[in-house]
Amino acid sequence: MTRLVQNDPSRGEDILRQPVASLSGVGARRVQQFERLGLSTIHDLVSFFPRAYEDWTSPLTVRDLAHGEDQAFVAEVARKPSLMRKGRFSMVRTVLRDETGAIAAVWFNQPYLAPRLAKGERYLFRGRIQRTATRFEVQNPGFEPYTPDSEAGVLPVYPLTRGLTQGVVRSTVAAALGRIEGKLPEPLPHWVRREHKLCDVDFAYRMIHQPSSVELYEVARRRLALEEMFVVQAGLRMIKGRLRGLSRGIPMPADPGVDRSLQAMAEALPFRLTGAQRRAVAEVRSDMAHPYPMNRMLQGDVGSGKTVVAAMALYHAVLNGCQGALMAPTSILAEQHAATLQTFFSGHNGLPALQIALLTGSTRAAQRRHILAGIADGGIQILVGTHALIEETVRFARLGLAVTDEQHRFGVRQRTTLTLGAHSDPAPEPEQQEQSMLPDPSAVEAEPPALPHVLVMSATPIPRSLGLMLYGDLDLSILDERPEGRTPVETYAATSADRDRIYRILRKQVEEGRQAYVVCPMIEESEEAGENRLESAVETHARLARDVFPDLSVALLHGGMKAAEKTAVMESFREGGVGILVTTTVIEVGVDNPNASVMVIENAERFGLAQLHQLRGRIGRGPYRSVCILVSDVEDGVAKERIRTLCRETDGFRIAEKDLELRGPGDFFGTRQHGIPDFRIANLYEDAALLREVSGCLDRLMEADPCLVSPENRALIPAIRTHFGESFPSIGL
Repeated sequence: MTRLVQNDPSRGEDILRQPVASLSGVGARRVQQFERLGLSTIHDLVSFFPRAYEDWTSPLTVRDLAHGEDQAFVAEVARKPSLMRKGRFSMVRTVLRDETGAIAAVWFNQPYLAPRLAKGERYLFRGRIQRTATRFEVQNPGFEPYTPDSEAGVLPVYPLTRGLTQGVVRSTVAAALGRIEGKLPEPLPHWVRREHKLCDVDFAYRMIHQPSSVELYEVARRRLALEEMFVVQAGLRMIKGRLRGLSRGIPMPADPGVDRSLQAMAEALPFRLTGAQRRAVAEVRSDMAHPYPMNRMLQGDVGSGKTVVAAMALYHAVLNGCQGALMAPTSILAEQHAATLQTFFSGHNGLPALQIALLTGSTRAAQRRHILAGIADGGIQILVGTHALIEETVRFARLGLAVTDEQHRFGVRQRTTLTLGAHSDPAPEPEQQEQSMLPDPSAVEAEPPALPHVLVMSATPIPRSLGLMLYGDLDLSILDERPEGRTPVETYAATSADRDRIYRILRKQVEEGRQAYVVCPMIEESEEAGENRLESAVETHARLARDVFPDLSVALLHGGMKAAEKTAVMESFREGGVGILVTTTVIEVGVDNPNASVMVIENAERFGLAQLHQLRGRIGRGPYRSVCILVSDVEDGVAKERIRTLCRETDGFRIAEKDLELRGPGDFFGTRQHGIPDFRIANLYEDAALLREVSGCLDRLMEADPCLVSPENRALIPAIRTHFGESFPSIGL
């Protein structure tokens, strides 16, 4: 039977904001230690979920212990513990015995444990059992005194920092749970909890930290995972609803003249648009005809032709008397986009010459002032750039379309800041923003500022479950066709012993007029030795240029170089002046050279599956046979499985599903940054079915109460703010 309780949200929220120092026994030194873990409030503590659990519920006899397993057992200390010291190293040894046998025990660098173990006393031990040639041994086991009345349970294991022990964290979290018991706000509506048979919030937090059984842990985890996904999706849908319902867009309705101009552009291209590209252009144009802003994602595998769709959308905005902006995550990609657009709209192919400018962090001051003036007076029609586009000094005369490329590298806040920069109204003050999650009738009646349409692009195929959680505020267009002339890339696994053969392949391709990439995981030389040593771009470039290919042009490119140096190298590579480019992952996104046909990725085990697929996408962009070689000496494990998957698969969406399975949602893009929600307990791969339930509930909730004005639904609002924190955009939410 599921317990349901009624809480006092305002009182609970106040308690959750109380500092850790308000708990008994937590002094200044402990506060600093907890802050190193990012824990400063009661809410932080109770949301600091265990990373694992130790099951002490069924202790075994010594005879039944198994090699390689973490197991609990009851035994007597048969020998007085001995303490050995050598410099800073110490070791405590003893023998443990029960009626079925004996096992050796050893603790490293924990000398304080020796006096805590008394010969002849019985203890409950738990640790990893190891079988040596002559005996069983347990290393660094946890233990506690044992009596016939001892109640062994399931103990949480938390991430630690210097100075904190599991015991300290467990007791502090327990104190926090006691402080908030019966006072926690309940963010989920009653009907959701009832329909999905969810336990109440107090019970869930208690059982996730202090589970009395594995079954009750699962009950608590399911409830908290559903709540987490519910809150994230609700927040994203509110962004979408707010933009659509309470924002004014710049409608660009169908027009015969615009139709003819876009058709002329399609015919002027040196290739034929795929059916998927034509469909995406039609979806974008349909959205841009609405009186509210478009908020659409253009998703496609590497090399699927997203840039052309974006260029046609930008041209559509210009034809309607507006400006366009395209923001990329790196200066290399921004420069490439600017060059591509300038080729399209140079005035030499039957299309008009448009005023296109490039703005990055390295743009010189005088040029920057000139560009800012051109943006403000409307003289510049399309602005391409990096994060420099979202600085406060950038103000457009009439921004009609904002495009962001490689969407996963920009957070929720960044992808709205460019939109908000379209007009000169200041952002709301924090006090105003705090109250604006709910609609203000007077604000609704007043005409809001016109916001530009938004198109975001991603060459990283995203599994449906992760896409719902990351981009629930966006409509979706998918490019699922490969443009004509693109050949699938053949992928092979190799080891360092194959290097001579690999170099012969590189030489043959370059001598035939093709070009190659050699990708390294590091810029500078690795300090690691032996099998852990990593290939660095700097030393690999020096070795290849000096010893292996002294007669060929070998260049170096990495993120630590000055912008002008990187630009010069890329221009030389694009023009064919460089045969082999030794680089880091700076070329991961968007770099386009149809003549490059070979890629060698050193230490391939150090890259995520999605990242490897992105890197591979830099070749196979022309009509030539293309080969990607993954060099790794790893023989098993997750890294080897990633390499096997890439050798088997070319479909980015199947690769993405496998990567989500292997890495988990937080690390899907190889990073836990860039605005990706930090899921504390939900696993979007394992909880895919639960996510579908959440989506169905939210469909009904948002249809009935899109602004969350009912008393029961209002409790979601502080939960949304708490989860998104500073990354929640200031668009009146």
